[in-house]
Amino acid sequence: MGTIAVIGAGQAGLVLSAALLRAGWRVTLYSDRTADDHLDDRGRPTACLFGDQVEYEADLGLSLWPEASRVRRIHLDLFTDDRSLAFSVDAPLRKPALAVDQRLKFSAGLREVERRGASVVIGTVGVDDLDRLAASHDLVVVTAGHKSLTGLFERDPVRSVHSEPQRSLFMVNIHGYDMAARPEHREGVFSFLPGTLEVFWIPFFDKDVGESRSIVVEATPGGRGDRFGDVTSADEGLEVLKSVVDDLFPHESEFLRPARATSPVTWIKGQIVPVVRKPVAVLPSGRHVLGLGDAVVLNDPLAGQGANNATRMARFFAEELAAHEGPFTAAWLTERFDEWWERGCYTSDFSNGLLAPLNDEQKTVMLAASRREDIGEQLWEGFNDPSSLFPWFFDAAATREFLARRNVGRLDLLRYKLGVGANLLGQKASRLFRRPLGGTATP
Repeated sequence: MGTIAVIGAGQAGLVLSAALLRAGWRVTLYSDRTADDHLDDRGRPTACLFGDQVEYEADLGLSLWPEASRVRRIHLDLFTDDRSLAFSVDAPLRKPALAVDQRLKFSAGLREVERRGASVVIGTVGVDDLDRLAASHDLVVVTAGHKSLTGLFERDPVRSVHSEPQRSLFMVNIHGYDMAARPEHREGVFSFLPGTLEVFWIPFFDKDVGESRSIVVEATPGGRGDRFGDVTSADEGLEVLKSVVDDLFPHESEFLRPARATSPVTWIKGQIVPVVRKPVAVLPSGRHVLGLGDAVVLNDPLAGQGANNATRMARFFAEELAAHEGPFTAAWLTERFDEWWERGCYTSDFSNGLLAPLNDEQKTVMLAASRREDIGEQLWEGFNDPSSLFPWFFDAAATREFLARRNVGRLDLLRYKLGVGANLLGQKASRLFRRPLGGTATP
């Protein structure tokens, strides 16, 4: 087998290294941080892995936290602009999901691949270093977007849809919440106010406290939920989050009110410009390197695909590299990426599709899923395998065919919609009934 230099000890780098070590390759893994540095790092993205990716990590021997809670169901609440709950979707996942603190994963993973025989080198890698490594290895794979490598991989204008951020992001890990107030939070919970805000409440295994919840906020820039721009600490961000929840998702207020951040560093804010880059970069010497993971495909976190996509990509290329006989030419690597993209494109299409406003057909599917658990299960499978959502969740004719095959007809949909309408009227009447008149609440 060959020799490979892997740049970056994140999700893609560790999975690729473990897979190629198992296949008999000689692996040198370059990390800009030691295992202890990873443990002492700031909070990192939630990075919830779904079904197939959880299983693949376990197959590679990288699932090292059996005590971490698995997510087996997702509960989604869809709200209207006046804070009314339109409907909820509650359905099982076909395979469990798992979210473990990446500080734990990357620290333990770095030690584990070294124990298995990888040479681990700590330090920053620049373009000159890549040239040297490309001359001494059969292949160099860049899996991390280090500042020293900014611009290495050219943006692909055909596969890249966006040129500006589509969401303002905030994440914080919490504990001390009131589970009795919202038992739904024993599993994954999504709160959506279309066009304004999406909040994901993910069961999480935190480095410092263990069982916890990682909350990911995706706010439409300039909208009512976009309030985190001036946040400077975890505690401050959590207070802003509580205010946002009180205003837009008040049914979550009791659950969140007693919560505390798991540590001062377990929070993130910012914006991401989704981008797809060309997979092969040519170095000044004329040698080339391959890009994987976020180095070449960066999606908005809305669809939860970052770590999942990195795992799928690393798995595909580990299998292709191990089976290949001959040099890893730029043309061959590009062909393999194009082959991967035939399926990998669905991940970006899924992520970009969720960034767009929900269309009528998608709302109809979600409404049907609120009444039919089997449809909800099919919908959630998209987080594990985005290709399973196509074309039926993104094409109107395919949506109608999908529902018809499941015996959901026009009369059923009319009945569902009438039920939602009656529910919304009931909520509005309840609020009016409770509203104080002349300073005195009505009985």
